[in-house]
Amino acid sequence: MKNNKHRKPTTKQLFSVADENAPFTYVEAYKMLCTNLEFITAAQDCKKLMITSTLANEGKTNVSVNLALTLAGYEKKVCLVECDLRRPSVHRFLKANRNSEGLTNVLKGEVELKKAIKNVSGTSMDILLSGSTPPNPSELLASNKMKELIDELEGMYDYVIYDTPPVLLVTDAAALGKYMNGALLVVKHNSTEKGLVLKAKSNLDSAGVKILGAIYSIYSEKSAGSYSKYSSYNYYYYYGGYYGYGNERKSKSKNEDNNEE
Repeated sequence: MKNNKHRKPTTKQLFSVADENAPFTYVEAYKMLCTNLEFITAAQDCKKLMITSTLANEGKTNVSVNLALTLAGYEKKVCLVECDLRRPSVHRFLKANRNSEGLTNVLKGEVELKKAIKNVSGTSMDILLSGSTPPNPSELLASNKMKELIDELEGMYDYVIYDTPPVLLVTDAAALGKYMNGALLVVKHNSTEKGLVLKAKSNLDSAGVKILGAIYSIYSEKSAGSYSKYSSYNYYYYYGGYYGYGNERKSKSKNEDNNEE
C-alpha cells in the first residue's frame, strides 16, 4: 500500500462557463437558470439569492460562481458573497488571495465594505470573500450587522449571490436564509439520498427560507459525449457537530470529485 502521508492536497477546480472549451449544453444550462430567475424577478423581488446544498461536495460553490458569471455576462451587476466561513473555497475557484479582507472583517468593523469587495477582471462581477475565520459563524451571519450589509449590497447590485454551507451540517444557511429573497438547493445527481434532501428542505422551510428551485449537479448524461474535464460535470436546473467536514457522510458514488464544493 502506498504511503499518502505526505500527499499534497488537490487544488479545487472551477468548471467554468467562461472557459472557451466549455460545451454548449453546460453553458446553456446556466443560461436557462438565469432565464428562469429573470421570470421570477419580474413577478417578485429576487435580487438576494442563497445557494446551498444538503451535504458537502455537491457542487454548490461551482454553481454559485458560474451563476454569477452567467448573470454578469448579461450585463447585470453581480456580487458573489462567500458565506461559507468555516470552509471557504471561492478564492481557489477564482484564484483570489485567501488572506484578503472580506465579509468577517467588514462585520467586525475592521474594513469598509467597498474596500473589501474585489472585481473579477474583465467582468461586471464582484466578489466579497469570507475574510478571517471567526469563532462564531452562525451568530455572525444571523447578526443585525449582517442584515445591514445585505441591505447595502442590495442597493448596489442587480443580483447578489450568497454561497452558504450545506444545510444538514450546520445551521449557517438557515440563519442567513431569513434575509434572502429565496434559495436554490444544489443536489448531487444519483448520489444524495432523497430522505436527506427532504430533510434539508424541511430545515429550510422551518427557518422561513423560500426555496425557488433545485439544481442537479454532476449530472451524468451518456449522450453528452467526451468533453474532457466537463464530461461528468453537466448541470441541470429544474424549477420546482462542527463543520470541518470531519464527520460528514461519505458518498456512495464511485466517481465523486472531492475537489468541488
